[in-house]
Amino acid sequence: MRHAAALFRKTAQNPPRASARKAFAGLACCIALFLFTPQPRASDQALSHAALFAPNKTFLYFAQGSQLTSDDPSSFSLQNAAFLAQCSLLIYVKEPEFITDTLREAGFEQTEIFDTEGTFAFLSESEAHIVIAFRGTESGDRADYLTDSKFNQTAFSEHGTAHSGFVEALAQVAPDLLDTLGARSEAAPQKTVWLTGHSLGGALATLFAMQNPDQVDAVYTVGAPRAMGRKLAAHWEDKLPLFRVVNNNDIVPRLPTPPFYEHLGPTYFLTADRSLIVDPTGSKAFKERFRGHKKFMKRLVTEHWLQKDFSAIPSDYFVDHSPRLYAEILIELADEK
Repeated sequence: MRHAAALFRKTAQNPPRASARKAFAGLACCIALFLFTPQPRASDQALSHAALFAPNKTFLYFAQGSQLTSDDPSSFSLQNAAFLAQCSLLIYVKEPEFITDTLREAGFEQTEIFDTEGTFAFLSESEAHIVIAFRGTESGDRADYLTDSKFNQTAFSEHGTAHSGFVEALAQVAPDLLDTLGARSEAAPQKTVWLTGHSLGGALATLFAMQNPDQVDAVYTVGAPRAMGRKLAAHWEDKLPLFRVVNNNDIVPRLPTPPFYEHLGPTYFLTADRSLIVDPTGSKAFKERFRGHKKFMKRLVTEHWLQKDFSAIPSDYFVDHSPRLYAEILIELADEK
């Protein structure tokens, strides 16, 4: 445990490549404009920033008997994806008491919160499961934006390099989290361990799993960016039960751009019609995203602009990144199955 924690504290960084900086410049500016633009404080409009991204205590978490199933953690399950997506949404709520109370109602009696230098996670335990969820980038949090912007790579292990900002963020909570997980797993080795997170949180969950593969049964990420170099991704290919969910035109999973950064795990792609396809071809994904753009623009104009409502986010590149949308869509698909 202590050896794994020490790895997180390495700070030596490789110099960023100029070509990579150029590749990110345009998209980074676009995202920065969105993130730093003041957002309305209150709005219940469907496509508004407040409705899609604000920490939400009105969402009906873990309803309709929503629960995890450990029948086969190494295989993708819509039921598990829906539950863990709700954990990834819940962790954005600011009040720790709300988080612990909500998890308790879902059968997770013991929850510990980890909050150090801007990195936030919880470890929650039920009779059969241990869930670790990492919080993603918070709108208006400059520390999170700085973490995301450090896209040069640093040595992560002997197998390769990873996003330096993500490695630094994880190092803030990793030692305490590792100690707690070790104690809980030693006391109840039969319990299934799940990792999850949205956006930056998904990247942290992935890196944490790579440092502790023997203690993790499955990882579900939603809207996660690329987190590692090609060498590290190649080493871990097919070695982790990692399921990466991507919602149509969500821009974040396309960042940082290849060839310097790569994803790990298969893509579970949510289409414009809210269906699920696995590892779509480039042409299939392009067609689905184009259809998604068309449906979004129609909705934006008819439901918002024609009603003289201009609170809506004007791009589905950002709307599709909403943690609430991920949870809602996965719940719908799990209920239909």
